[in-house]
Amino acid sequence: MSKTKRLLSPLEYLQIAWAMKLRDFRQWCMPTTQGVYDWKRRRLEAAIVVARTSMVDDVEGMLKAIQETDNAKNAGYKKESGSSVYLPVLMTAISPIETPPEYDQVGGLPYWVNVVLPQDPLKRVVQMRSVPVAYRCQIAFFSPDPHSASDIARQFANFWRHEEKRTFPVSYDVGVLEGKPIKDDWNFRVLENSLYPDSATTDLKNLFIATVDCTIVGAIPEFVGLGGEWDDVTDMGEPYESLPTRPNPEYDPEKPTIPLDPNNPDGPAINSPRVPVPGVKPVEGSRDDYDKLNSLVIEASIDDEDTDHEFRVAIDPDTGVITETKVDKKGPTDDE
Repeated sequence: MSKTKRLLSPLEYLQIAWAMKLRDFRQWCMPTTQGVYDWKRRRLEAAIVVARTSMVDDVEGMLKAIQETDNAKNAGYKKESGSSVYLPVLMTAISPIETPPEYDQVGGLPYWVNVVLPQDPLKRVVQMRSVPVAYRCQIAFFSPDPHSASDIARQFANFWRHEEKRTFPVSYDVGVLEGKPIKDDWNFRVLENSLYPDSATTDLKNLFIATVDCTIVGAIPEFVGLGGEWDDVTDMGEPYESLPTRPNPEYDPEKPTIPLDPNNPDGPAINSPRVPVPGVKPVEGSRDDYDKLNSLVIEASIDDEDTDHEFRVAIDPDTGVITETKVDKKGPTDDE
């Protein structure tokens, strides 16, 4: 991540990918009504609206949010006065499911493994783990006629039965190099048996609403060693300054807490009005330190058991030049 860029949450990364998938659905579906035909040709910002997470199952709140976005003007109808809604429009909301998915759906990886990302220009050895997650995604299609609403609900459910459509990538920022993010795509998929088309009602008699719910499962990647802002505080051990402290009786305990310097326990007491609790040690981390991370493989041997020699391949980390040497298993080396 760039030091000036706000860290996106895993939910925000998924929302971006989900919105792209809804665009794919819009271009994929076939208009069997005039309303759906108009919706497919409308400007994107007036055709698909992303709602807040709290609006799942709240079609009244969704409708109000559409009014607040003034999607009529977004559609190009600039002469409309006041807030207005131009139909049909599709709205979507995503809510995290706190219970993780079943292990046979997404396994996850709770321990660190050493990997090299192909998209990392430096090809560094870094560490990775992953967290299995599930999200509930809902669409609500608002239409002035019942035929369009029913048509979209049926086609949306059918869209996800397409095996190639059910799985889609979510792109995460996993590190940064020279101010540019390093991204990695992780596949999420819609569970086919989680598709639930339904209808909803409001006080407006000339408004028809079709909803479809589904569950999306996947895994959130966690990388360390690629320059992310989280590198120094992820499984590196408990910071000494965060340990429990007690007031130093020689000084006012109401003064700001400044923990003792572990390398200078006899330092100026005036700067340390609180002292660590005796016997409390930091909890240690379990990931590799930076001496092991960010290393490069500069030499490797290729041994063929059916021959009396092996090949040794080396790379110069400064120039990137690769050399190959044939080595006799029983004697000195000979340049190939």
